Amino acid sequence: MIGMVLCGVAALGLLGIGIGAIVAPAFSAGQYGIVVADARALAYLRAMGARDLALGIVLALLMALGSPALLAASVAACALIAIVDFAVVLADPRPGTDPQTVPRGVSLTLHAGGAIGLLATAVLVALGR
Repeated sequence: MIGMVLCGVAALGLLGIGIGAIVAPAFSAGQYGIVVADARALAYLRAMGARDLALGIVLALLMALGSPALLAASVAACALIAIVDFAVVLADPRPGTDPQTVPRGVSLTLHAGGAIGLLATAVLVALGR
């Protein structure tokens, strides 16, 4: 079942992103696609990391519980988060000039690709594939 495999990949990815943001928020900010000039703002990156960590755990638990409809809806909700993340990076007027920041286009592509991948995964799970 490809949908379940993709859900596992998504859960592991969210766990990794979450742990990374908690442990290394400045680096994660650059990967996310924004520049954080104020060290106090790193707390928000850690909070976003906690969000992603929790979402990864929720997806893993839903996979274990075996409710395809609830899992598909949850993965689709994760796609909405990726869309909002895309909008946040798009709205940031500063170019990513920090050496740890990936180019803006790459970051936007990753957020958009994540949203599309999560939506496709949700559809596959909903269809039982």
